[in-house]
Amino acid sequence: MRLLIALILIVITGCSFTPELKKPEIELPSSAKGGTMFPPLGSPSEINKGDLAKSKALEPQWWRQFNDPMLTQLIEEALKKNDDLLIAASRIEQARAILGISSAELYPLITAGASASRTKNSEEAPNNGKGTTSNNFSLSSMVFYEIDLWGRLRNEKKAGLSRLLSAEAARESLRLSIVSSVVSTYFNLLSIEQQVKTAEEIMNRQKDIYEFRQKQLSHGVIDELVVEQAHAEYQSTRLVLEGLKTQKETLKSSLSVLLGKSPKEIFGDDYELSRDMPEVLPVPPFLPSEILQRRPDIIQAEEALEASNFEISVARAAYFPRISLTGILGLQSTELSNLIQSSAVFWNIGASAAMPLLDFGRTKGNVALKEAQKEEALLQYVKTVRTAFKEVYDGLVSLGQSIKRLEAQKEQLESLEKVIRLAEKKYEKGLTDYLTVLDSQRGYLNARLNLIRLRTEVINNYIFLYKALGGEWQRL
Repeated sequence: MRLLIALILIVITGCSFTPELKKPEIELPSSAKGGTMFPPLGSPSEINKGDLAKSKALEPQWWRQFNDPMLTQLIEEALKKNDDLLIAASRIEQARAILGISSAELYPLITAGASASRTKNSEEAPNNGKGTTSNNFSLSSMVFYEIDLWGRLRNEKKAGLSRLLSAEAARESLRLSIVSSVVSTYFNLLSIEQQVKTAEEIMNRQKDIYEFRQKQLSHGVIDELVVEQAHAEYQSTRLVLEGLKTQKETLKSSLSVLLGKSPKEIFGDDYELSRDMPEVLPVPPFLPSEILQRRPDIIQAEEALEASNFEISVARAAYFPRISLTGILGLQSTELSNLIQSSAVFWNIGASAAMPLLDFGRTKGNVALKEAQKEEALLQYVKTVRTAFKEVYDGLVSLGQSIKRLEAQKEQLESLEKVIRLAEKKYEKGLTDYLTVLDSQRGYLNARLNLIRLRTEVINNYIFLYKALGGEWQRL
């Protein structure tokens, strides 16, 4: 008998319905274009950790480097009121509640009850108590406990914890996206504001030129063609200006939605934008691949994979019996005065086991479903890791190229400033036609606007790179 019990215990403790979770090996880059290094994950890094810790791109509140109090205020407001973040927080509370339920299932369920009744029997009833009146009073407590032999309840709890961690990571991923969107929208708004001022400045200059040409026409110095050309150029810049103003209003409403403002507030918002575009922030010379492990979307995919793996074991446990213990302890008496006595005590204890005898493939189908869901979670994890490295690569390349374009645009603008001065002087001396002057003015306007756009592009690429690196956040 003892040998049989020992063998049963060995079988029980040796059984594990949780499949081994093997994450696929993904080949990671050792370097990226531009000289930025990516040591392989898990290998010793020769990078100076102190220098890496000082990297501006790795600071938690990286947007404070722009020294813009209004930007900081907008981000803080978005993190408190953004609708999507509030929804994500609600999902975390749901996952936390599910984990609490799963944890409670590991412990006995204890209930208490009381009853009181008074019964009058029929005088025509076929028993010895004809016409009698009787009382029944009772107090009882019941205990129900499922013995978790197969680990079903424990694995449900583990799956619930992984789902909670995944929900937390999803919120952090959304938080990172919202912060990046607020910063990007804010600087795009600054950029449009500067483009509007530039277009207004040039338009006012063209208006003065147009009015001056009208005076020249009235004195017979020039013909009407030159006046109409000046007027057409002036109106062309007005069209550019109106388009920029439309973009400005659209960006304002987008920023208001990110901040969780009401429709009334969206229509009433008027952001004061008085500062210039900030200088380009430095990119860290070394980016070890370990930093991508903190990306919240990778953590989210990893925890979802863990949860799917535990849920397979929960489904497999349905093949085996669920063994439960029940017990009742209470007091019962026909007289209330005799209820609290040792003679009124009653109790009952028992055990039960239940398992499917013929479920026509239900359990098998459920196990197959969980295994397929795990396979999906595994593929999603691999895709997320690959996407993370792609985004970092794209961010580094885009940032480097946009900086080069910005430098080239600065040099072009300097040349165009000389061209416009020379064209105007030659026209006044009669050495060239007015169309050359118009072309130089048009090129100068486009170059100035494009310079502002390129500065904005550099900032946006920096923001994209920060987002690709995953930001800073605390896991549970």
